[in-house]
Amino acid sequence: MKKIAFLLIFALALWGCTTLSQSYKLGTEAALNKNWDEAVKHYERAALENPKDSVYRLALLRARIAASYSHLFKARQLASQGKKDQALAEYEIAISYDPYNRRIAEEARWLMEGKVKEEKPKREGIELPVKLQVSLEKMRLKIGNGATLRSIFQALGKHAQINILFDEQFKDKPFSIDLADMDFEQAIGSLCLASKNFSSIIDEKTIIVVPDTPPKRIQYEVNAIKTFYLSNVKADEIRPSLQQILRSQYKMPTIIVDKNLNSLSVRDAPAVIELAGRLIDLWDKPKGEVIIDLEIMEVSRIKLKEYGLDLNQYGVGLEYIGPEGAEEEGWFNLKNLDFSKSENFLINLPISFLKLLESDSDTKIISQPRLRGVDGEEIKYMVGDKIPIPKTTFTPIAAGGISQQPVTSFDYEDVGIDVKITPKIHFENEVTLELEINIRAIGGTGFADIPIISTREVKNVIRLRDGETNLLAGLLKDEERKSAKGIIGLKNIPILGSLFSSSTQTIQQTDVILTITPHIIRKVDLSEDDLKPLWFNLKGSFSTSAAQRSPERMDVLDSSQQRRIEEMRRREEPRGNQISFNPGNFEVAQSREFRVSVNLRTEDEIGNMSISLSFNAQVLTLKQIVAGGLVSRLGKNAPFLKNIDNSSGMCTIGISSTDLSKGFKGSGMIASLVFVAKAKGESVISFSNVSANGPSGKAVSFETREARVRVR
Repeated sequence: MKKIAFLLIFALALWGCTTLSQSYKLGTEAALNKNWDEAVKHYERAALENPKDSVYRLALLRARIAASYSHLFKARQLASQGKKDQALAEYEIAISYDPYNRRIAEEARWLMEGKVKEEKPKREGIELPVKLQVSLEKMRLKIGNGATLRSIFQALGKHAQINILFDEQFKDKPFSIDLADMDFEQAIGSLCLASKNFSSIIDEKTIIVVPDTPPKRIQYEVNAIKTFYLSNVKADEIRPSLQQILRSQYKMPTIIVDKNLNSLSVRDAPAVIELAGRLIDLWDKPKGEVIIDLEIMEVSRIKLKEYGLDLNQYGVGLEYIGPEGAEEEGWFNLKNLDFSKSENFLINLPISFLKLLESDSDTKIISQPRLRGVDGEEIKYMVGDKIPIPKTTFTPIAAGGISQQPVTSFDYEDVGIDVKITPKIHFENEVTLELEINIRAIGGTGFADIPIISTREVKNVIRLRDGETNLLAGLLKDEERKSAKGIIGLKNIPILGSLFSSSTQTIQQTDVILTITPHIIRKVDLSEDDLKPLWFNLKGSFSTSAAQRSPERMDVLDSSQQRRIEEMRRREEPRGNQISFNPGNFEVAQSREFRVSVNLRTEDEIGNMSISLSFNAQVLTLKQIVAGGLVSRLGKNAPFLKNIDNSSGMCTIGISSTDLSKGFKGSGMIASLVFVAKAKGESVISFSNVSANGPSGKAVSFETREARVRVR
């Protein structure tokens, strides 16, 4: 008896060691209810009781991280409501659960110091190797009519004790300007902007004033090279956008991408590089991150009823035995048949069973994954098994024979929970989720015991607030089957028919419930400077000395200075006759078709005009010349002549007024040139000859501007 008691105690102890502890079960129950504080307590107790069991340690780690984020979200909510002390208490609890999470500690520190977010160090501006040694004292100069442009520059230089040189193509002309409340650099920049010039620093006490034209820009403008190392975006992805924004009427910026270091090297004027750095600061920001809490529950119930009289076979058999030796391999001699003796026959009757079976089974599958992902990136979660499904094909035994040899292979099908989510974080503390959830389970077996796989699939796009829970239910499958079998004729007799038949009733119900809750743990950090516009001018209106200014003054003017410059530009707009191309400098891909317009501005009346153009025939092909809007203003059915010679890279355009006593005056587009980028290289589109006459026959001269095209 003592031995039996000892064995019983030993068996109970062994059974207790092989099962999960009660603390772990309580912790799992608390985790299912998302009571993470209680779950941590129970898991800690289970881990202390079984320190060598990794299951308890992993469960404790998961619960601590979940509890930390739970208190972090509460702290953020309290901070947004202005409850600082309560928010700090929640931050403290969150840090205690996850002490290595520096992000939580930083947020708590920002709240204590009254900061909204971390202040990032500003990118340093580019300083020229040579700076002007000039005072920043404001000047009070107002120069009226009678002064010339050269004398104004010289007066500014004398006032600031700076030597001012002039390029040989500098054009002096009468000029008036108001330079009050400007320092020397601002005054030089404003004067150059209004007079279509730019300045370049020679040494600490000398600058040169140069006409603002593409060749002069190339000759005098100071270039720099700077490399930007990117952390969050790919360099080759932002290169086209950066190059498109930084392009000017003079040239395309040189941007080199290093994929290994994920860096951009920009070569251009200091002001352009400074603007490139500010744009990269706006684009190179870390993506937002979210945690998505999923709870998937599948409930399945199967009820089965079988009752009635069941026969092992539904038929009566009669077998003739006959005398011994009468049967030979299933054959009988007719002369030996004797139907008068009953012992020569056997009758087989069905065996009956009374079936009284009822079964009721419930199945519940719960999955609570917690997924962390990056804004715009797909999150995949798959848990389940791979089920082999046999697949038989027939192949010939020998070449050219009939396909009769069976070959069986197996295809493995995923069974379980497959989740694909793509989050998109909005600045309004909302998250858009692209969902694709597929729940597959074995629903039974079919022919040849091949598994039947049941599928529940959901595809949807929803938008939720931070912490908002969405419930998706109603994926209900209710299936009921009834079958009855019995003896023909007898099973249909009322009341008595049930004695000669059996019935089977199967009820199968399956329901899937899904809850999804997104939590934003990191958003795109936007500062006040990120929301401000960038004032820039890449057309060379500012002097290159602007690169030595502080970044906040770089290419930025207050409203009064900007209005003053615009007024000067309108007042000093060139009044000469000019013919030019638009665009003047651009880049195009090989084999692409593009258009260049020929624009005219004239203050003298013209009656007819002949234009000869030249281009690089090895790089470009002129496909077509389309008449512009100016031609229709010369009169109805005004002559428009055109001739294209792609072999020599020449074309000729001729226009004439229909009224010989009246010409054209103003501005407009003469024609549109349709080019095709033939091969890689560069081409200059220029005016080789421009001949124009007024209605009286007087010759009219024009200033021309060429265009540059780079085919990549």
